[in-house]
Amino acid sequence: MMWTRSRLKEVAKTALHRNYWKIVLVSVILVLLGCETGGFSFNKTTYQYNENDSGREMRSGSLPSGKRSVVTVRKRADSDKVTVERKEDGALQSEDVEVSFFEGMFIGFVAVTIFLVIFSVVLAVILVIDIFLINPFSVGGKRFMVKSVEDVAQVREIAYGFDHSYKNVVKVMFHRELRVFLWSLLLIVPGIIKMYEYYMVPYILTENPDIEYKAALQLSRDMMDGNKWKTFVLGLSFILWDILGALTLGIAEVFYVQPYRSLTYAALYCQLRNTRVMNHVGIPVYGQNGVNGQYNANGQNGAGGYGNMNGQYGAGGYGNMNGQYGAGGYENGNGQYGGNGQYGTSESDNGQQW
Repeated sequence: MMWTRSRLKEVAKTALHRNYWKIVLVSVILVLLGCETGGFSFNKTTYQYNENDSGREMRSGSLPSGKRSVVTVRKRADSDKVTVERKEDGALQSEDVEVSFFEGMFIGFVAVTIFLVIFSVVLAVILVIDIFLINPFSVGGKRFMVKSVEDVAQVREIAYGFDHSYKNVVKVMFHRELRVFLWSLLLIVPGIIKMYEYYMVPYILTENPDIEYKAALQLSRDMMDGNKWKTFVLGLSFILWDILGALTLGIAEVFYVQPYRSLTYAALYCQLRNTRVMNHVGIPVYGQNGVNGQYNANGQNGAGGYGNMNGQYGAGGYGNMNGQYGAGGYENGNGQYGGNGQYGTSESDNGQQW
């Protein structure tokens, strides 16, 4: 079944109206955590760098308690001296400091080393937070959106990545991000292609937290085969909404645009997943594979997995009388289409034994 942007957005709008405030709350949490697009930035200090005929000039300014303090460091082109000027509350203080070549090299080396050490530590902390905290929250957020598309979800779903196979969720998401990063080193375009190729990995984890990472990556590639460009265009279709969000200083983004976008992508996953199931392509399903018991009942495609364990092909009904495709009969009233995992231990269709 081919999907269209208009259909996905229609589904997203319906889901948003059905569970509005919970969806907005989860969306805000995800944005603040950095799991979704958006966020806030603050800049308290300004830095300027100017070069003119007299040499080089660097300034650092701040406005503490309404007072202005400016420190200016000038290096003249024809001198080894550095002029340090400090202006505070209208008073100007100036001092010439002579720095030799070797002293300058040493100071520069120390400054670069300190910068690299601080940068490495900060980067390591960010990576650890991203891998062990942000990614599981991202999976939980996407599970919330998927369940919101199919039904009414609860806010606690955002913790799903921590409660279900946490180590495997971390592992799979790490492999996904690592591959996208490595492909991005070649050029930007290959990285973007790989990002869309593995786009469905976190969604797959929302229903298959135990899935092996190679299987998750391959499944995402299969689902996105022929859909990468369409998904890219789907993202571009929100540009006008993003402009509206900017014009309203982020208010529209928080209360409508971001939840609407997240639900649309969740609807895309549901469509791609259901298309694969209807085409009888094996997919290990933990969560819902339909809405309110269609194709399955309690979020399972069989009581023990795909292919089932106890002879049931769902517990909520699929074209039968008593709501079971294995325990209550298939187009019959009393028989079974395989009672305990067997293909006919009772009656089916005509009351005869298979």
